[in-house]
Amino acid sequence: MAKITQFSLQNFRNFDQAWLKLAPGLNLIVGDNAAGKTSLIEGIWVLATGRSFRTVKPSQLIQQTHADLTLFAEVEQDGQTHKLGLNRTEHSSTLRLNGETIHSQALLANKLPVQLLTPESHRLLEEGPKARRQFLDWGCFHQYPTFSQAWRHYQRILKQRNHALRQKLPKAQTTLWDAQLLETAEQVHQIRQAYTEQLKPYLDEFCQAMMPELQLDIQLGYKSGWPKNAASLAQLLQDHYAKDAQQGFTQYGCHRADLSFKLDGQDALVKLSRGQQKLFVCALLLAQASVYEKHSNAPVIMLIDDLPAELDAQHRLTLLKLLDCLNIQHIISTTAEELVSVLNPKTTQIFQVKHGQIISD
Repeated sequence: MAKITQFSLQNFRNFDQAWLKLAPGLNLIVGDNAAGKTSLIEGIWVLATGRSFRTVKPSQLIQQTHADLTLFAEVEQDGQTHKLGLNRTEHSSTLRLNGETIHSQALLANKLPVQLLTPESHRLLEEGPKARRQFLDWGCFHQYPTFSQAWRHYQRILKQRNHALRQKLPKAQTTLWDAQLLETAEQVHQIRQAYTEQLKPYLDEFCQAMMPELQLDIQLGYKSGWPKNAASLAQLLQDHYAKDAQQGFTQYGCHRADLSFKLDGQDALVKLSRGQQKLFVCALLLAQASVYEKHSNAPVIMLIDDLPAELDAQHRLTLLKLLDCLNIQHIISTTAEELVSVLNPKTTQIFQVKHGQIISD
């Protein structure tokens, strides 16, 4: 069972320093806009993933007049307590796990399985495939130990092949990378395809729970990154080499994979209203959480930024009941305490945030 018991940050955004002792159930962070409540959720996400969901510039995370930031958490998992730390300057990061310096963000991610819901999460349906691949790969990473290495290996080989294409190297030299690319592409493809199949029944279940008024057939599709009717990826690489060389990059492969969501055969983005799209993304995250729990026998940790902006009162309550039922530790920000129902006071902690400080809890 993964639970954050303590979390602290230093020189992060508008926080000089803050420390939170978290409850195993609901942790409600209450504050006005720009008070710093989102920064607390962002800090946990950065510690787990190494990246922010608000900016791609590390310098924006570090408090002005300071050269670095520090994030720390104690996490209970499988009866053990793990200490996770991250120190970041503008140009480098130092990661720590149980007092030892480590060199892989994946080791922290494995100990801190967090999911994220923000007011922008519905963009998962409307933006390009990158966000959907990240959603898919989160599940693959946590369920299949070989996935992370295979995907990183694929990306390294792809980078080398694309470099050769851009440099206009001879075809014989460029295609030397193809055998390795095809081997790792097949590994990544098989894992992604298997994970998508596991996700389908849970997506049906939670769409029904979140939107019982919609009696629709839900189709979750996996797109490998190359056409279904192609003889093979190997044949595609061979047939399209001239165009790859002209454009300077590889057109087909796992790096072009995507997910599709349809209801009664119609794209979810067209079929669902904006509010329903948000509910659909909630169902996707809950489905993913259930697959994770089935595999690891432990729940995920859910981060939700500004829940009232996401859902109306009825659906907020539905989501909170599901999180409680699934025994998921959830950390939620809101501008007003009364907007989020406390279902189980014994497993709840409430924090008040003002001007980058925890003023009471």
